[in-house]
Amino acid sequence: MRVTRQLRIDLERSEVAVGTEITVRVRDNRRHAVEGAVVSIDTKSVRTDERGLCRLGFDSPGFWKLTAAKSPSERVAYKPASALVRVVPNAAALRPYRPASSR
Repeated sequence: MRVTRQLRIDLERSEVAVGTEITVRVRDNRRHAVEGAVVSIDTKSVRTDERGLCRLGFDSPGFWKLTAAKSPSERVAYKPASALVRVVPNAAALRPYRPASSR
């Protein structure tokens, strides 16, 4: 009998600057690391290691949808997961907005 598990994507950060890499962790709904899952964006994809980790970098600003998927084995099937990352033009854009104090 095959068991179905839902994948989960945990992001180091959900907002980064162009050229910055983030660490992505893929786990199943039982919180176990998923080795060999493919994490992809429009232009590239990487596989997770034995700890369910991989690194992705972004070359242009915008909102990027990450998708994690894994082929089924004889015993386990996986439902894919997705997450959204906001990529800004430079690190200065990541600073929190603070209005100027009025005196």
